[in-house]
Amino acid sequence: MWKYTEVLMDHFVNPRNVGAIENPDGHSEVGSPQCGDAMNLDIEIDENDRIADIRFRTFGCAGAIASASALTEMAKGLPVEEALKIKNSQIADFLGGMPPEKYHCSVMGQQALKSAVADFREKRGQVADTVDSLLSRFANLEIVKVHPRWVAVRGSSDDAEKFGKMLSEKLGRAIDVKRSGE
Repeated sequence: MWKYTEVLMDHFVNPRNVGAIENPDGHSEVGSPQCGDAMNLDIEIDENDRIADIRFRTFGCAGAIASASALTEMAKGLPVEEALKIKNSQIADFLGGMPPEKYHCSVMGQQALKSAVADFREKRGQVADTVDSLLSRFANLEIVKVHPRWVAVRGSSDDAEKFGKMLSEKLGRAIDVKRSGE
């Protein structure tokens, strides 16, 4: 039997940030072929490119569940680029250490976060490409920021509303168009 730290056991018995985010900005599904553990991770990114919310669902052992819980606690509130720098060794350290046989559990969370961020970036890229294809029809709109769920613009409210409708129709899902400080 492996010896787990009190912190690791607390994150296993009382995992933080469990569940799913409805319409996440980024989603990933990863697994560990080494032991059969699986993890889903959802992230929500705010207007300042920080992780506003992060949720996980894990099928696995105490080490996998605790590692996922620890990762969510470490990443929540961080800028995306900073969160991507979290190493599996930092996850293990956060938990007060892990048995060597369970160290691979900390790797799964790191992989899930990278994959969820990649999904966020892909979704944002799809919105940005669609924005670019429609923008020529709206000479008086200026794009301030693009996000998978919304676009910030400068310009008239009528143009912003029409642009939002066209953007949502083209993407097949609701995209909020926000007017930025005029």
